[in-house]
Amino acid sequence: MTNDTKWIIGTVVVLAGLLATQFAAQIAGVNTRIDDVRTDLTAQIAGVNARIDDLSAPVDRIETRIDRIETRLDGFDDRLRSVEIAFGKVDQRLLTLERVILPAPERGDE
Repeated sequence: MTNDTKWIIGTVVVLAGLLATQFAAQIAGVNTRIDDVRTDLTAQIAGVNARIDDLSAPVDRIETRIDRIETRLDGFDDRLRSVEIAFGKVDQRLLTLERVILPAPERGDE
């Protein structure tokens, strides 16, 4: 092996070592950036979760109000049905009174 060949092999080995060191540093930098992004993302998700939790109380209040409105509407339905039944009874009584009090039309007037 000549001196030049040894020199070239030595240079390649040193350059390979330097490149490996540089590559390892680059990977470490990428890992650090990924960790930073992970930390930032975790903080952002925690913020979103807190906002969602803050919304649950107003939504619960709205649901409670809607439940009360539904209860009132059911009450209105029941009362309206009672009024319909009462009007039906009054109408039936009026028809009965008309038959008793008013004379029947004469056969020739029909």
